[in-house]
Amino acid sequence: MVDEIKEKEDLRRSFKGPGNEDTKYFIVAPTAEDIRGADWQYSKTYTNSLVEGITTSAEMMDILMRRGIIGPEFEQRARELALFLNEKITALEEETDLDTKRDLSIEVAIAREELFQWNQRLNGPMSNTCEQIADDSRLEYLTSRIVQNKEGTRVWDTFDAYKNEKEQNLATRARFETMLFLQGFDSDFIEQTPEARAMREVEEDVLAKARAAIDSARALAEEELKKEEEALEVPKKKVASKKKTPAKKSNKK
Repeated sequence: MVDEIKEKEDLRRSFKGPGNEDTKYFIVAPTAEDIRGADWQYSKTYTNSLVEGITTSAEMMDILMRRGIIGPEFEQRARELALFLNEKITALEEETDLDTKRDLSIEVAIAREELFQWNQRLNGPMSNTCEQIADDSRLEYLTSRIVQNKEGTRVWDTFDAYKNEKEQNLATRARFETMLFLQGFDSDFIEQTPEARAMREVEEDVLAKARAAIDSARALAEEELKKEEEALEVPKKKVASKKKTPAKKSNKK
């Protein structure tokens, strides 16, 4: 039975709780019933949002176009930023000098953030549409169904239990991990970006040089200490050699 549980764990995707706790949680693929329930949750949320007067994606796009927030200039700038980012990534991946890699990794991170912020002009408003709100609700429903404990039981018995979770950090982390799982990304995909890998390489080189410097300093200190000890031994030997053996008293009268 224990072997069966271990085998089951190996097949599940795992993630640690918030704050890198020792507690592990697991994600399994949704069942057909889970997907039907998620689709129903999407439809219900979409209808409720529409009744409440929240704009649809098409309506929001029209609004943004009329206000000049998006359009040909927006798309042109987005392409320029994406091209600039790709050029920096290519230069980073081809670079071998670690100092230059460090500088390029910072430039890539800045370029990625600029592209993200520019796209937020569109993505920000679109996150408040009927479709996106409904999709978020669908994701939360799936999170409540496919996140498990070590024993293979659901962390939340019902969708309402997930929504009323007191540990919001856990609910948020589980939702994020579920989103990555459904989109086919690894949990550490952010750490695998070119700039992140380059910075780790630079850090490892710095640590290696620091360890080498410490070892060299330690060896030098030990050598100096040995020389001092040898220097102290020489006078002791000289003093010992100068001592004369007392003459034996003669018994002759």
